Amino acid sequence: MGDFQPLPVIHVDVRDLASAPGRMGDHATAVLVLWAGDVPLGHEYVCAWQLEHPTIRAHTAAHTIVSAVGDGLLHDDFTVTLAPERRRPSPAIHPGSSPAGDGEWSTVEPREVLRASTPRDVRTHSSEGAPDAVVSVVISTRGRPEQLDRCLRSLQDATVRPREVVVVDNAPASPDVQRVVAAHPGVIRVPEERRGLSISRNTGLLHASSDVIAFFDDDVVVHPRCLERLVEAFDEADVMAVLGLVLPAELETRAQVVFESWMGGLGRGYRRREFDRRFVESAGNRAAPVWTMGAGANMAIHRAAFDHVGTFDERLGAGAAGCSEDSELWHRLLLDGWRCRYEPRALVFHYHRRGMDELRRQSHEYVRGHVAALFAQYGRSRRGGDLQRAFVAMPLYLARRALTEFGPGAVPRPGTWRTEVAGYLRGLRTFPFAVRRSTAPRLSRDRGSLTATHKSRLPEFLARNPYPHRWTEGIFFREKMRAIHTVAPDRPFRDVLELGGGRSGLTALLYPQARVTNVDLDPALGDAAANRQARVTFVCADVTGLPFEPESFDAVTMFDVLEHVENDLLALTEAWRVLRPGGALLVTTPNETWRFPFVLPLRRIGPAEDDLIARWAHVRRGYSGAELQRLLGRPPAGSLRFNTPLTTLGHDVSFSDLPRPARRLGTVLLAPLGLIGYALQTPRTPGTETAWVWLKPLR
Repeated sequence: MGDFQPLPVIHVDVRDLASAPGRMGDHATAVLVLWAGDVPLGHEYVCAWQLEHPTIRAHTAAHTIVSAVGDGLLHDDFTVTLAPERRRPSPAIHPGSSPAGDGEWSTVEPREVLRASTPRDVRTHSSEGAPDAVVSVVISTRGRPEQLDRCLRSLQDATVRPREVVVVDNAPASPDVQRVVAAHPGVIRVPEERRGLSISRNTGLLHASSDVIAFFDDDVVVHPRCLERLVEAFDEADVMAVLGLVLPAELETRAQVVFESWMGGLGRGYRRREFDRRFVESAGNRAAPVWTMGAGANMAIHRAAFDHVGTFDERLGAGAAGCSEDSELWHRLLLDGWRCRYEPRALVFHYHRRGMDELRRQSHEYVRGHVAALFAQYGRSRRGGDLQRAFVAMPLYLARRALTEFGPGAVPRPGTWRTEVAGYLRGLRTFPFAVRRSTAPRLSRDRGSLTATHKSRLPEFLARNPYPHRWTEGIFFREKMRAIHTVAPDRPFRDVLELGGGRSGLTALLYPQARVTNVDLDPALGDAAANRQARVTFVCADVTGLPFEPESFDAVTMFDVLEHVENDLLALTEAWRVLRPGGALLVTTPNETWRFPFVLPLRRIGPAEDDLIARWAHVRRGYSGAELQRLLGRPPAGSLRFNTPLTTLGHDVSFSDLPRPARRLGTVLLAPLGLIGYALQTPRTPGTETAWVWLKPLR
């Protein structure tokens, strides 16, 4: 990179551009951060000559802030007077291409800059008056008392005072952190001997009492309005994570400039962005780039998120597999149907690593943790794009990096490539994460401990198959149970309504911690063993006229029910009515490819189709996805086809017109074929039935 010159980071209000040249000092290049009051608008690497001429200065500012203004961050009364000429000069500069020199330049703490940066006459998004909701702060630290003290001092200026600030000390044997915390009244120090950022954050969760929990790294300075804006961004109930902007606090050393300019830094732009399940699904056969959403150095998570998808994966993060414990959690939230929001008005200033050795270690851990997170994501979601990135895209990226660093005409980069390759190779060792799925613990309702998953584990669920002769004609029901378990949300449902559950008790098996209400027309079913359990209530009622108040249940299940109901629209309407916002509707039905079971080889020994319809009390053959979508007025959040004719062969024979001994013998002889069909079933195998799930939007 040649001779190095520090880059001053200068903060200028966009209405005071004329003051910018005077802040450059003797430096030829700088990072210009433009503000409107206390709203960040953009930053740009600039040369001194760009700020000297008023016209060029105005055009530079306009180019820098166009994305933020275009996103409506500011209201219509914001104007910048520009000269008629709109051609922007394009100097070929790079931080590091400035003339040699070690001239000293004065630095100002970001906290001091922001104290003087009070709002003028610029209105921002509803920033008048912080929300009533309270927030807790969790900071994990290990052996960095000076940085921690600076972070805690910045929180003293917060416009929203946190209910508590929890400092998790990951090196409790040293007295340094204890001394720092003692100097800040009200801050709680929690020792945690088990090393790891995810472990520390999970420990901090147990001591945080607010609904919104903000996580900051110990090497940041927090903007006075950061907490206010993080909390403010939870203005819609399906937003479970808010990620803030991270700006460099200083660029005084070569390592800091390399991290910010070459490695991308931690900032993700100045426009608010929304992320939902479509962000993951739109990636197709590639990995969803959740790592581009934000940075864990500045984020807030709603407490309910940890109930829904679990806490931080303790196999990931600093002190474990490197990093990416934050983006892996966001990945889980998006797949579970929740939203994450990037809010650049909530910002912190980050002190990057100052030394090159520290930066090389950091680049090693970043790549190692990224690969480990890809494997962990695949282990939970089975999305092939994560493996494609780990085994194809990452090697290609490292190959391109080698060309840019060592190839002809390459601009030298100070040795991070080798450490990135080493990190990648170490990351490959975590491939077992893709095979052994780890269930992140959930935060219990009493907020005093971490609890296990609220959906039964698949082996335990399948082992309790209630269908008679489970290994012969009951193989098809095992396949049904597997499909139901796959699409069922893994959430802490407390009250679940089972419509037409009969005597199987399937919903109680699926959610063993829930209170289940089983509704069926036959009062005799109330005496079935499955309906006499302590947490199961049987109600004799019609599914088209449910005797419950609106929004009474966290989930509603309808397993093989809808095809038996004459007024299916009314049944679905009632199910949706009693479902709480954020709840799940689980349905299984025959689909458009379903046949009454006697395929050609069995038609001679089976009843006529009309007789079979009458015997099974069907009023229709099945449903296509489009038909159910029309009935509910919305597409499903997920679906899975199951049961091929091979899997149901034994079941088909059991309903034939053969004598009972022949039927029994036939189901035994055909059981191996059913097991083969079960083993060969994959999410892409065409099936004649479908499991569906709808998630009711939160208000």
